[in-house]
Amino acid sequence: MPVIARLLLMMTFFDDGLRMIYNWTNQTRYFQHSWKISASVAGIAVSLNMAGQLAGCVLVLARRKVEWGCGILFANVIFQAVMYEYFKYAKYILRSLSLTGCVLLLLLDHWAERKSMDPGLLKVKKEDRTRMLLQLAGRCLVGFMFVSLAQLGPSYPVLFITMAGYVLLVCVIVGFRTRQCAIILALQFFLVTLFTRTWWLKPWDSTDRDFVKYEFFQAMSAVGGLLQEAVVGPGRASLDERKKDE
Repeated sequence: MPVIARLLLMMTFFDDGLRMIYNWTNQTRYFQHSWKISASVAGIAVSLNMAGQLAGCVLVLARRKVEWGCGILFANVIFQAVMYEYFKYAKYILRSLSLTGCVLLLLLDHWAERKSMDPGLLKVKKEDRTRMLLQLAGRCLVGFMFVSLAQLGPSYPVLFITMAGYVLLVCVIVGFRTRQCAIILALQFFLVTLFTRTWWLKPWDSTDRDFVKYEFFQAMSAVGGLLQEAVVGPGRASLDERKKDE
């Protein structure tokens, strides 16, 4: 499951990095128009966006310099939030926060693997307050993608599925049966996205195709983040751990 989680989590970064290549002209024009900058400066901005995402994906998936890869992806999320002015829109703020949570869980998983190789560090694992807080933050942030993409209509079945998703999300956030709820929510989110964000059925020249594709891969990364949560576990700041202490 860790491998599947990492692959899904990297999807939106990889797809967006490739989009910078085949949609280079439109991206540079956007930066020129939005920020009133020259074509050369806009080209540098697009290049940084492309290189950061692809380099981060390669480092994470190759399991080489994972911390560097996560750091690059963190920086890229902030870069996009500023350059594309995502901070002006609530749904894009939620998506950026969700991606931040996903990468954070990925980093925690890497730290856990590294600690498991050093028996001397196992004794302090449960006493690591920083890790506990980061696990809590990642657990809370990762579900924001579901909130931004969830639909409350137009039919009762859709409403029921969405509300069930919210219940599972609350369970993940508070840390109640975290692993099970994260896996079920990931499966539900995956299936709903697969049937509602069908970008491959859109005409190639459709203006809606890129937008639906963008949402599809963003959702896939959140699915990967939820699976990563199941791998990492809830941490001490959760109802699951409180039950164990009792």
